[in-house]
Amino acid sequence: MRTDSRPRGRRPARQPRDRRGAALAIAILFVFAIGAVATTSVMLSANSTLLSRSVDRDRQMRYATEAALMYGKSRLNKQPSILPDTGMVTLLNDTTISDATGASIGGVKVSVWLAQTGSTSGQYGHFASVLAQAVNAHGTGASYVRRLELTQESFAKFAYWTNSETTNGSTIYFGNGDQIWGPVFSNDVIHIDNSGATFNDAVATSATAISGVRYGTFKKGYTLKQPRIALPANAMLAKLSGYATSGKMNFTSTAASVSGVLTRIEFTPVDLDGNGDSTGMNEGFFRVYKANSGKQEWLRGDWPSGGYITSASRVLNCGDWHAVHGSSDLKFFPAAVHNTTWFKSLMVAAGMSSTSAGNEQGASLSTIMNHAGARCYLGGDPHLVALERTPTAYPTAADRQKGGDDTTFTASDSLGAWQVFSATPDASLSRRPDAKYLFPIYRSLNTGSKGVIYVAGTVGVSGVLRGQLTLYAAGGNVVVLDNTRYTSDPSKGACLDMLGIIADKDIAVADNALLDPQLIKSNTYKSLNSTKALTLQAVMMALGSSFNVENYDAGPTNVNDCAGSNNGRGCLYLTGGVIQLNRGAVGQSNGTGYIKRYSYDHCAASHPPPYFPTTGRFDDNRFLDVNPVGFNARALFESLTPP
Repeated sequence: MRTDSRPRGRRPARQPRDRRGAALAIAILFVFAIGAVATTSVMLSANSTLLSRSVDRDRQMRYATEAALMYGKSRLNKQPSILPDTGMVTLLNDTTISDATGASIGGVKVSVWLAQTGSTSGQYGHFASVLAQAVNAHGTGASYVRRLELTQESFAKFAYWTNSETTNGSTIYFGNGDQIWGPVFSNDVIHIDNSGATFNDAVATSATAISGVRYGTFKKGYTLKQPRIALPANAMLAKLSGYATSGKMNFTSTAASVSGVLTRIEFTPVDLDGNGDSTGMNEGFFRVYKANSGKQEWLRGDWPSGGYITSASRVLNCGDWHAVHGSSDLKFFPAAVHNTTWFKSLMVAAGMSSTSAGNEQGASLSTIMNHAGARCYLGGDPHLVALERTPTAYPTAADRQKGGDDTTFTASDSLGAWQVFSATPDASLSRRPDAKYLFPIYRSLNTGSKGVIYVAGTVGVSGVLRGQLTLYAAGGNVVVLDNTRYTSDPSKGACLDMLGIIADKDIAVADNALLDPQLIKSNTYKSLNSTKALTLQAVMMALGSSFNVENYDAGPTNVNDCAGSNNGRGCLYLTGGVIQLNRGAVGQSNGTGYIKRYSYDHCAASHPPPYFPTTGRFDDNRFLDVNPVGFNARALFESLTPP
């Protein structure tokens, strides 16, 4: 019997196999892995270096184009004559430029071109573009192209601009708590009285100092020693005559003085679509009235000269309101017709007793003008129909002997006449008695309109404007005869309406019966207008002298008042800007004239009046990147400028 010494159930241990060579394989794999990581690291590092260099190169080219654009802008502002009327000019060609420290921007060369872009007529502003291309100087083909569009600074951007701060040898001061809104610039020393003034926007002057600067509050600071800005020469405005002729808006006045004005323009919006307002694009019109020789007082609405007036027959433009038979509305009767038998008959027919009608017929001027609502109108106004219509043109007495309202339009009278625009007016105006005499501002009804009225001589202005318009009095003055405002409130920023007024001489607010309270009886003044203030919405430029108020140092001192302050003519609410050769006066501290209440119209900077003069300086408008593939400077400029 065989005896087994191994324990039951156990198997003998296996002998380990021979694994020679495995460690070597692992070592080789590890070496390859480390090598791959190292190679990847090297490649990543190389790519990072290449990418960094590419980014640096792009950054250099971008910086170079921006520096080149600034060079072009600076060159243009220092030498405006380099801007060509047509085509382009090359300012730099494949040139190395320096950075802000004066070091050369290595590896990059730039080319710079300059040309006018957009509409070159100037109707909506003047635009130019500086075009810059940066290329890699090492011949890699990489390039970067940018365009800087510039807009020529319009004088309309200024709330206040003067060449001189004196008038008739006297220095004019800011003071009495004046609040000035909008940019201010003067080529002269700005003076501030110790009563103080606040400037709510940037202030700049060519002078070395501001007199009384410690009395001023400058919300956006001030700058001194600025380059002078010159007013445009009259020759620069010569093109406006042709633009006006295109739209039948070129007129000739027979007078040159403010007091002798014989032509007036009245802005007249028309509700063509019947929606209750006149803010539609094609609803802006104006009328032109020319008075006969020697009838300037009639046109201006002047109170008869000679001090206290007692004779009602001398007062042509002023009167009162009375009821008439067959109408629920009161009608206007000039004081000069009250003493007629037909006026008495109309009063009796309206229900007045014969005695009362006789009293009205024989009423004194002071009684007539002391009636509620008594007021004055400018010559040619429809309310003055009783004085305007002649037996020759209106043989029927009932057509002449009547009270006036807005509809009693008289085309031609013994004192003057309205000018015809078209013998065949648009059908949309067919129901209006003045249809032939309405000059459309927009091209929809006046295809030749360019938004310019040109008057050779002195012209008066009033009314409500719908549209964008520039009025130029060549060789003459512009006389503000009554409120002149927009259909849309400029403070709301809609920028629907904009009026530019340019005069080769003065822009003056008239001292007439509408704007200056009159002495209707001994020691009694009365305001004879619909408002006790003057509203003037426009950007005004007086090339010969100033914006001023006629006889600002005369008249009452405490009638209309202004915001609680005693004053003769009340507040002058001006919204827009004043650009003038010399600073003019509008009132005095004793109460004569007006108290200034000036506001800035921001729309004037972004939407200046058509063809309004510019300062010659160019400001940044916008930057644009240009695709460098297939880039051609000349072709790009041609695409940006309409034929």
